[in-house]
Amino acid sequence: MTSQRKVALALTGIFLVLFIVIIIGVLEQGRYDYAKNIAIKAALWVIYTFLEMKYNVQLSNYIRVLVMAVLLSDSFAGLYLNLYATSAIFDKIQHVFGSYAFSLFVYTLICTLTRPVINRAFSLFFIISLGLSIGAIYEIGEFIGDATMRPAIPSQPSLLDTNLDLLADLGGALLAAIHIAIVLTYNRTPPVR
Repeated sequence: MTSQRKVALALTGIFLVLFIVIIIGVLEQGRYDYAKNIAIKAALWVIYTFLEMKYNVQLSNYIRVLVMAVLLSDSFAGLYLNLYATSAIFDKIQHVFGSYAFSLFVYTLICTLTRPVINRAFSLFFIISLGLSIGAIYEIGEFIGDATMRPAIPSQPSLLDTNLDLLADLGGALLAAIHIAIVLTYNRTPPVR
């Protein structure tokens, strides 16, 4: 087992321990729907890690930590500390950070799995498109959750909130494009390791 894989597994182990602690915390608060939400995120990450190891996909630990940080900040700060309901800007910061992390994550996975030969300008356009697409899918998920679960505090209280979230997603996608542009300038290859 390579040192990259050992670090990936160690990070996933730490991630799971932190998620279990957060799940216990939200259960003590009586927020069973939050505990379910967090458990699903943890399960999806374990499945991804299993598939990554099984199919020998190489994801940089920087991107791995970014995605884990987004998921942990969503669960701990957003749900456990209830900042989605009590902070006017936490959701927007989370959208910028999440769009940045998931744009890099999906872009790297696509480049790793397909090994495309694309020019730099298309790479930048592609990653911005990925970030906006991921943000739009997330907003659709929030809409479906609000429509079916009818939470006391809806994820989308207004169209203004949705539009501001999408603008924050654009900001995160632009940061990811700048990140990739810098990496491509210095490495001359997509960031697969």
